[in-house]
Amino acid sequence: MSKKKSKKTILVGPVRTNLEAFGVAILAAVLLKWFCIEAYQIPTSSMQPTLMGSSEADVYDRILVDKLIQTWREPQRWDITVFKYPLQKNQNYVKRIGGMPGDRLFIGGGNLYQVSGDGAARTFTPIRKPDDLQEEMWKNVFPARMETRSETKMLGEIWAASPGKAASEVGEDVKLSLANGVARLFFRDEADGGMVDRVWDGYPAAVASKIREKTIGYMRTQEIVPDCRLGATVTTEQALDEFALEIDVSRPGNPKLTFAFVVRGDKATLEVRDDKQTLGKSDEFACALAAGTPTGLMFAHVDDMLIAWRDGDELQRFDAAAWAIRDGCVLPQKDGRLEFPINQRVVPQFSARGKGNVTLQELRLDRDQHYTRDQAPEVIEVPEGHYYMLGDNTLQSIDSRGWTAITIGVDADDNVVPPDSPEAVRTLRGNKRPMSLANPPDRDETPIAYPEQKAIVIIDEYGELHRLKAEIGPNWGNPSDGSPVVFIGKDGKPWTAPTTTNTKGISFVPRSDIQGRALLVFYPFRPISWLTGNAWPGRFGFVR
Repeated sequence: MSKKKSKKTILVGPVRTNLEAFGVAILAAVLLKWFCIEAYQIPTSSMQPTLMGSSEADVYDRILVDKLIQTWREPQRWDITVFKYPLQKNQNYVKRIGGMPGDRLFIGGGNLYQVSGDGAARTFTPIRKPDDLQEEMWKNVFPARMETRSETKMLGEIWAASPGKAASEVGEDVKLSLANGVARLFFRDEADGGMVDRVWDGYPAAVASKIREKTIGYMRTQEIVPDCRLGATVTTEQALDEFALEIDVSRPGNPKLTFAFVVRGDKATLEVRDDKQTLGKSDEFACALAAGTPTGLMFAHVDDMLIAWRDGDELQRFDAAAWAIRDGCVLPQKDGRLEFPINQRVVPQFSARGKGNVTLQELRLDRDQHYTRDQAPEVIEVPEGHYYMLGDNTLQSIDSRGWTAITIGVDADDNVVPPDSPEAVRTLRGNKRPMSLANPPDRDETPIAYPEQKAIVIIDEYGELHRLKAEIGPNWGNPSDGSPVVFIGKDGKPWTAPTTTNTKGISFVPRSDIQGRALLVFYPFRPISWLTGNAWPGRFGFVR
């Protein structure tokens, strides 16, 4: 009787098992990166303080980008998105969507408006931020500026009183005396120009101090900021005739406007006034200031809306779009210095009328995110299927407002020639962001000139690198002032590379080039970032 042969068991070795697991893990990671989620580092300051890329403070956020979201919903206004940069499509940028397909946008007074009609019939509708986003976008001014400059006194440089002796500091509080029946405490901050769009607003003191030190002389267009939020805990010795939180806005050639939250007795109103009369006000609403009882009051003028809060609860809103501040905000400059005219300023203040003393505790002043028009046209026509991108740090952001292309021709011997000349056998289009000759090469800033070699390097709109023969003209590397890119031709005469902006493929991002939405800052986070001495270690959180 023959023995029955048993089937030999095939053993899978540990090496093969681990290789298979490793291969599957790599495949899953690649698929996850391409279709679901990807990590990015923020390299520049254009989205600060929402997303940090600060060379001054050495804080660089790492973020996760949700790529899957675009498969089930279209991009929405205010989304922070990652997209292919139109003038260098191999490079990803991150900005906030300000303009949607078909929009006719106007940027003025720090706000965005939808434009209808033309000429004298043109109307403006404010584009207001959702409440949760607005809360994230407030930038603290006081006490942050005082802490940034390592100051300890509130009265004098930062806050002042009228009459001059009506206010006194008691620890961290301010006491207003109504010996004359009226008193006013107003914000002026002479050291930093008052309510001005300063690039270091909105940061912790340690970070703001470093940014302020490096950018105090920064001369890109700066504006007064009419959108503010003012608050304090108020305690009165006795019932007052009137107590108000006010924001005065003065502009050359315009009447002074006062936006106010006024408490009279046990009722209050939101009001808009000029020097002569009340222009508009809300219905009365309940808001009593009981003598001896601390009451938290807060008032905001934001996106052409007035809002009042009491002890953290919203009391009333009033639409102030009829008195919008859309112009007259740009500060003048003279001999390379900013000027702060007395008839062009924003003054947040507390005012009281009655008898006794008023104690103000926990004073706080915030300002809104402030968009400047910069190089954008007065009315921005967003094409269908495209989006208009804005950086939160508008004074240090190169975004849809300023993206500009230059076009050059190239002859058969790789010499740069005018694009419309007979010698041009091909044309190239790329960034108009020429590198200063004093700076080291940076692939974000092209073309890069090498005058001693009579050559330039330019990256075209598809991301391809080209080294070409060229002799550069004068004033090279000053794109911030709109200087042209000038070359010297074979005949020794200068010629200017033509530029294009505010068109498809340059200022507007097509839907197909949007890669995803910023989801989460995952680094820096405590405690690991403490070990590296990070100036802002607690950055972990969802992005709004």
